[in-house]
Amino acid sequence: MLSLFNNNLNGILADEMGLGKTIQTISLIAYLKETKGVCGPHLIVAPKAVLPNWINEFSTWIEENEIKAFLYDGRLEERKAIREQLSREGDFQVLITHYDLIMRDKAFLKKINWQYMIVDEGHRLKNHECALAKTIAGYQLKRRLLLTGTPIQNSLQELWSLLNFLLPHIFNSEDKFEEWFNAPFADRGEVSLTDEEQLLIIRRLHNVIRPFILRRKKNEVEKYLPGKSQVILKCDLSAWQKVYYQQVTEMGRVGLHNGSGKSKSLQNLTMQLRKCCNHPYLFVGDYNMWRKDEIMRASGKFELLDRLLPKLHATDHRVLLFSQMTRLMDILEIYLQLHDYKYLRLDGSTKTEERGTLLKKFNAPDSPYFMFLLSTRAGGLGLNLQTADTVIIFDSDWNPQMDQQAEDRAHRIGQKKEVRVFRFG
Repeated sequence: MLSLFNNNLNGILADEMGLGKTIQTISLIAYLKETKGVCGPHLIVAPKAVLPNWINEFSTWIEENEIKAFLYDGRLEERKAIREQLSREGDFQVLITHYDLIMRDKAFLKKINWQYMIVDEGHRLKNHECALAKTIAGYQLKRRLLLTGTPIQNSLQELWSLLNFLLPHIFNSEDKFEEWFNAPFADRGEVSLTDEEQLLIIRRLHNVIRPFILRRKKNEVEKYLPGKSQVILKCDLSAWQKVYYQQVTEMGRVGLHNGSGKSKSLQNLTMQLRKCCNHPYLFVGDYNMWRKDEIMRASGKFELLDRLLPKLHATDHRVLLFSQMTRLMDILEIYLQLHDYKYLRLDGSTKTEERGTLLKKFNAPDSPYFMFLLSTRAGGLGLNLQTADTVIIFDSDWNPQMDQQAEDRAHRIGQKKEVRVFRFG
C-alpha cells in the first residue's frame, strides 16, 4: 500500500477474510501522518454494520489526540450537528461513514478535498452503473483504496468497474476495454469462444490488475494460526416437520390443526420448505412454545442441537450460531432460556451503537456468555469474535460466500484454538 502511495497509484487490498485489512489500513493512515506528513482528511466508507468495528479498532490502536476519527452517522439532526462541528473545527483527520450517507449527504461531503477514500467491502462497486459508483465519481479524491476479502470474479465487466473506480482516466471506456481483451479473437465474428480461449483472456485480465492488487492467504501470513475443520451434520425431519413438508409440496398450504380447520396459504414455496426443515413453530401463531421437551422433539435440527450443546458447554467451548431467519432466532432464544445457557443476540434490528457493546461483552476476559446468536447477513462481516472456537451454521445461505464470511468471524488472526464448524443439513 505504501508503494502504491509513493507511485501515486490507487489499489485493492484483497487479503483473505480475517487477516486484518482494517488494522493495515489504520497503520497506513498513521504512517502517512508520522512519516510523510499527510494528515488527511481521509474518508472511510463501509457497510453500516461494520462501522462499530472501525471505531473500536481506531480506539484500540491509535491515541485520540494523535488521529481524530469521527463517526458520521445518525438521524438528520445528529448529522447536521456533526457537520457544523466539522466545519467549525476543521482539524479532523478521518471521517467514517456508510454507503447510504455517501449518496444522501453528498452535497456536504463533495466539498471536502479528500486525501484518501477507502471503501470497505469494495466489491460493492463491481457494477459501475450502480448509484454508489456514480455518486463517488463526483467526489474530490487524491487517492482511492478498495478493501475486499471476496476474490475478484472472472468477469470483464465487473473487473472494468473496479479498475474504472481506481484509475478512471485510464480505464474510461468499457467497450475499448473489452475490445482490447478480445483483440486476438476479433476475426471470429459472432462465434463463441472456447474454454481455452476464455482462459487466455482471463490470464491477460489478471496480468492487468496485478500491479494494483495485494491478495494474501492465511497460510502465507499467519503460519501458526490454528486450523479450521468443518463437519456436515445431517439429520432427519421430525414427524411434525414431515407432515408440513408434505403439505407444502403437494398443496402449497399448511394445515394448522388448531381446532378451527383452517389452513395457511403460502407463497415462495422454496422458502417455506426451508422453514419446514428448521422448525414447525415457524408456521404457528398463538402457541405455547415454552415446553422444554417439545421444542426439541418438534425439529430434527433442534434435537441434534440438544445433543451437541451440552458437550460443548461442559468442555468450555464458546459458540457462534448463524441463521438466516430472525423468527427462528426467537425460537432459539426460547430454547436457550429453557436450558439456562447465557447468550447474546445480534441481527438486522440491532442498532449500530449496540453492536460494539455486544462485541465487548462477548470478547471480554472471563465473559459468562456461552453463545452468540447471529443472523448471517447482519453478523457475517466486520465482527472480530476470535474468542469463540465453534461455529454452527444452522441453515446455510443461498450464497456460500456469506457462510464463509460467517465462519471467519472466529477463524482469524488472534484465534488461539482450532475452530470447528458444524453445518446442519
